[in-house]
Amino acid sequence: MNAAQFFDHWNTVHRDLLRAVAVLSDKDLEYQPAERYERTVGGIIRHIINLERGWIHFVVNRTLDDWPEEDAARLNTVDKLRQELESVFSQTMNFLATIPVEDFNRVVQVPGDGVPKLSWILWHVFEQEIHHRGELFLCLSLLGKERPKIDRPG
Repeated sequence: MNAAQFFDHWNTVHRDLLRAVAVLSDKDLEYQPAERYERTVGGIIRHIINLERGWIHFVVNRTLDDWPEEDAARLNTVDKLRQELESVFSQTMNFLATIPVEDFNRVVQVPGDGVPKLSWILWHVFEQEIHHRGELFLCLSLLGKERPKIDRPG
């Protein structure tokens, strides 16, 4: 069994995230749910992209030279964000397919900041995507939009 098979529910989480993004208009990306909340709707989506790219492709896979920036100037439309979400997720799943579950206890050196196990990093990214997807779903409600149904399998 490999990490992609172990985290097979990530496919469903990602699918439902894309369903939420599909409900948005470009104008909705600037919506900030509260004055004290630091991110806009677009910022939430860029953060999801950034944390997956940073943890998986910078820290673990080492295909990036630095932690990536949240490229707000480039990722400024729903279509661009959707494409980037799909691209990063595809890269992640392809990479995870190469990691046997026996590697989950492997220690990973985070550049300049500690040595967690690979399993911690993978669970962290997965739970963070679920968490921020929940924020996005709340924003859909606050915008008066229909949220995708996610409480059924398949």
